[in-house]
Amino acid sequence: MGTTSEQDEVTWGIIAWIIPLVSAILALVLRPGYKYVRYWAYLNLSFFIVIVIGGIIAFILGIIPLIGWIISTLIWIALLVLWIIGIVKSASRVYWKPPIIYDVARALGIEKV
Repeated sequence: MGTTSEQDEVTWGIIAWIIPLVSAILALVLRPGYKYVRYWAYLNLSFFIVIVIGGIIAFILGIIPLIGWIISTLIWIALLVLWIIGIVKSASRVYWKPPIIYDVARALGIEKV
């Protein structure tokens, strides 16, 4: 089992991911010195951006009967699955690099972490 500091970092890593945008800001403000927490906070911020863009696309496609509804639903399911995988990965002390989300996080400055 890890030390208390490592357990605290993992706990804050989970917190940094659990609620898009809000928990990332909270984690960055309360635990700025934890590299693992900053990593997950940046991923969370980029995930929030992806959620907003995905939501806009899903809304636009949702206007189209049947095929639009199916694609819209698949977008929301994919985002939900990514969120759940992120929770599991953050709890596992893994530096996960999900496609698109990690690219957006790199643009935000995750490389500085």
